[in-house]
Amino acid sequence: MDRSWKRIMTLLAEQDPDRARVLRPPAPAARLLRLEAVVGRAFPADLLVWWSTMDGVDDHRDFGGNRDGGLIPESYLPLGVARAEEEYLRQSRFADPDCCTPEMTHRKQAGDTGFPFCTALVPFCRAVDGCLLCVDLRQGESRGLVMEWAPSEGFFPYHWAGLPELLAESIDRLENP
Repeated sequence: MDRSWKRIMTLLAEQDPDRARVLRPPAPAARLLRLEAVVGRAFPADLLVWWSTMDGVDDHRDFGGNRDGGLIPESYLPLGVARAEEEYLRQSRFADPDCCTPEMTHRKQAGDTGFPFCTALVPFCRAVDGCLLCVDLRQGESRGLVMEWAPSEGFFPYHWAGLPELLAESIDRLENP
């Protein structure tokens, strides 16, 4: 993960320095620990590396001349830890009653779908249409799976098994535009 982010940052710096400058430096460790405490579940190592390498982009600024992203495939922009916490708190108010219990346990396993939101999903990217990419922290074989959350559709597995696959595709798109 660390090498992948460094490769992405190097490619951006070479190809488009203005876009590279929008990537924030590593997230403060205290902020990352706070988000983990808010979610109430230990984060997988690759998510910790994600934010300890860079703290997302300033999604209130323009990224590369348009708002369609371009860094993460499917028009997603990496969220900073503070923005991920905002999204988590906003969406977790609408927990899936078929999955999430008041005791913060889950009836469904990692990778299972639901509606409207699961409190064991941690947002890490946002699309211009409001959809989120999240890491699934529920128990099960698919723990760490990338899930997409859409306001009208709920949450469901996305086509990346995890963050390393997502970054590999991002690198490929930057190397082969």
